[in-house]
Amino acid sequence: MKFFKDVSTKSLESVGAFGQLNQKAWSSLAEKQMEIISLATEASVESLNVFSKTQDVKDLTEQQTKITKDFGEKLKVKNQELVDISTKVRDDFNEFTQKQVSLVNENLSNVAQ
Repeated sequence: MKFFKDVSTKSLESVGAFGQLNQKAWSSLAEKQMEIISLATEASVESLNVFSKTQDVKDLTEQQTKITKDFGEKLKVKNQELVDISTKVRDDFNEFTQKQVSLVNENLSNVAQ
C-alpha cells in the first residue's frame, strides 16, 4: 500500500509541475503577443497621424516607409524573443519528460524487487 501511496503522491506532484510549466509557457507567449499587438497599434496610430498631417506625397511616402521599417525591425526583435521562449519551453518540457521517465523506471524497478 505504501508503494501505491508514494506513486500516487508523485503522480499528483508531476501533474502539478506539468501544469506550472504549461502556465509559465502560455504566460510568456501571451505577454510577447500583447507586446506585438502594442507595436502594431503604435505603428498604425503613427501612420494615421502622418496621413492626416502630411500633404506632400513624397514626404508621406518617406514617413510611411520609416514607420514600416521601424515596425519591421521591432517585430524582428519580438520574433527572436518568441523563438527564444519557444526554445526554453522545449528544453523545459524535455527536462520534465526525462525526469518523469526516470521516475517511472525507478518505480518499475522497485516493483520488480
